Formats: sequence, structure tokens, C-alpha cells
Amino acid sequence: MKDCMTLGRDADVAETAALTLVDANAERRMLDELDYEQMRKKRKNKIDSAMRRLSKWDRAFARAVLQGKSWRDMGIAKSTFSDSLKRIENLFSRL
Repeated sequence: MKDCMTLGRDADVAETAALTLVDANAERRMLDELDYEQMRKKRKNKIDSAMRRLSKWDRAFARAVLQGKSWRDMGIAKSTFSDSLKRIENLFSRL
């Protein structure tokens, strides 16, 4: 216990009480987590569906953007990058 800091009786009581209280939000958090999995699967299916509709170049571009690459990383002009990104965003928004 050489690296332990003593906070005092009140802090110890408060920490112990916090550990023994019933968590009123536990059920809601579990349901939110289950909903998150369903939403993640729906989002993945939506992206996969949109990717299938793209041309080969647009598909490669979209994958690079989803991986976080910029126009500099891809070696293309900024205007080309912006135009392609806008075209793909429009496709995704229509789904």
C-alpha cells in the first residue's frame, strides 16, 4: 500500500455506497447496445449496397475515403476529390 492515497472515511463510504447501489440505467444501456449492433449491421448493408452501384474507380475512391485518405494521400486534384466525394455522398443520401 505504499502507492495508495488515503482519501478519508467519507470518500471510502461514498465509494463503497456507489459500488453497492442498484444501477437504474443498466437495462437501458444494454438495450442501447443491442440496438447499436442492429444499427451497425443496417449501416454496413447500406454502404455495401451503395458500393455495388459505384463504378470501379468510384468504389476504390470511396474505400480510400472511408479509410481516412485525403486528396493529397491519393495524389489527385482537390477539385476532382471534392467532385467525386459529392457524387458519392449524393448516392449514399438517396439510399
